Amino acid sequence: MNTPIYDYLNNLIDDDISRLYMPGHKGNHPYDYIRDMSKYDITEMTGADSLYEPDGIILQSEENTAALYGAGHTSFSAGGSTLCIQTMLSLVASPKDTVIVARNAHMAFINACALLEITPYWVKPNYNDNFGVSGEVTVKSIENAIKAMPNAKAVYITSPDYLGCMSDVLSIAKVCKKYNKPLVVDNAHGAHLKFTQTDCHPITLGATICCDSAHKTLPVFTGGAYLHVSNDSKITKHEVKTKMSLFGSTSPSYLILMSLDLNNKYLFESAKADFAKLQDTVKQLYEIAHEKGFEPISPNRDLTKLTLDAYKVGMTGEELAVHLREHKVECEYASTRHVVLMLSPQNSKLDIDRIKSAIAKITKKEPIVNKDISFELPQAIMSVRQAVFSKKELISIDNAVGKVSAETKIKCPPGVPIIIAGEVIDTYAQKLLKKSSIFLINVVK
Repeated sequence: MNTPIYDYLNNLIDDDISRLYMPGHKGNHPYDYIRDMSKYDITEMTGADSLYEPDGIILQSEENTAALYGAGHTSFSAGGSTLCIQTMLSLVASPKDTVIVARNAHMAFINACALLEITPYWVKPNYNDNFGVSGEVTVKSIENAIKAMPNAKAVYITSPDYLGCMSDVLSIAKVCKKYNKPLVVDNAHGAHLKFTQTDCHPITLGATICCDSAHKTLPVFTGGAYLHVSNDSKITKHEVKTKMSLFGSTSPSYLILMSLDLNNKYLFESAKADFAKLQDTVKQLYEIAHEKGFEPISPNRDLTKLTLDAYKVGMTGEELAVHLREHKVECEYASTRHVVLMLSPQNSKLDIDRIKSAIAKITKKEPIVNKDISFELPQAIMSVRQAVFSKKELISIDNAVGKVSAETKIKCPPGVPIIIAGEVIDTYAQKLLKKSSIFLINVVK
């Protein structure tokens, strides 16, 4: 697998030309600990191609990625999946259109709805009382939503979600094709799923378009992402690039682009074997965790992610995170109840041994009885855009019942939104907000 972007940058360094172009460090950063890396940091100069109008090294690298993923075409993002989500929505819907969407959507989706004046029609994922999570989106709920909103322009789901729960993308894709609705998948946490023991990447399973945050699970610099379009979609690469240019920086990072380019080589040469080993490692970790009382949160989950329900061992998620930290293990995320450990093939044996040791040294207590509040969809009486750009006032959550939220509140940005701009704050939402330590909120004035 060739690496055209990386090769170009190496040749540029070897040519030793005077840099009278951006950025200001000129490849000779004043601090030696990043000087070598700065040599690869350039702008869109002659020969370096252009991210939104590629016809050279970027196009070649994107074509390599598309071939690896079996996509009709793939576009790079140096602005993470956020840029891809904005682009995907603008490709499938226009202002004032409705999109059917699972409620576990990322904050980036909601912000995009505000910017693009798109109305979400929410579908609740299944709620698992045993684990206090909103997980898979069912095929039936999607089909019912399509029947209820036949004029909706697309279906949008997030799979895997932040805790690793995965929906039946294959079956949902079949339903969407039955009703001629494009299926858009936020696969930000699943760039590696093409290379696990079973290929369960959304493009393989029938999604029309999806985004992958390559930097989350693959050896790519932060901000590197993919936007994949399926072979049978009528969305052209030119359309993708045109829409992406509306939201993306005109100064994309070549360090990020280089890392995406080099990642193609990794995917081609090593990823399949590496992720097979990783799945075996995570399986072993779950076996050790099971001895302490932990259980997998869902049978339909990303098998490379270790999500621990702290309630099962009589701890809160925050307490479990402190315990792990005492054993030199820093988790990705800790909520009131859950701790998420994101592993990759790049984790060392020392990392794995520390996790094993930390879990083994947990003192199990009486499990905490489920105190989670089952989520109810609030009533929306105003569009996301109207609410976000309205006059607002900041008030206490204690006084918020009956008010229209002017902002979206989530305990952690990848989580399930408790209240979305334009929705009426009811007693359910009030309790959930307090439980998430959110005590102030902007409401429509």
